Amino acid sequence: MTLRTYLSICSVIGIIAIPGMMTGAILGGSSVQQAAMLQMVIMFMICAASALSCIITTVLALTITVDEEHRIRRDRIDAREHAIWRASHWMLSRLSHSVRMMFSRMTCRRGKSNGRAEDGDEGERQRLLG
Repeated sequence: MTLRTYLSICSVIGIIAIPGMMTGAILGGSSVQQAAMLQMVIMFMICAASALSCIITTVLALTITVDEEHRIRRDRIDAREHAIWRASHWMLSRLSHSVRMMFSRMTCRRGKSNGRAEDGDEGERQRLLG
């Protein structure tokens, strides 16, 4: 395969610039044809991994949602929000709760420092100060 053929294949796939591995092989002293072959192998491996992941995902989804009599089981489908969204909502609620608690503690301390101390606090201060 010539370099022109390889570049036309890359332009069809959407690879505009010369990829890093091919550039590294050429700069390392390899021939252009060998570098193009290496890049094609990597491209085919990426395509194969993508196809394999699609096939595995489809098979797993079908085994979960379809029963032995080839009917879709709605009770096996999780209709809740995605786990990432549930986790982010939980984290935001915990964060807002923490901020509210810190704000209430700050306002509570400010109220006591303005001279509105209770009788029990005065005895405690005297005991601590000596």
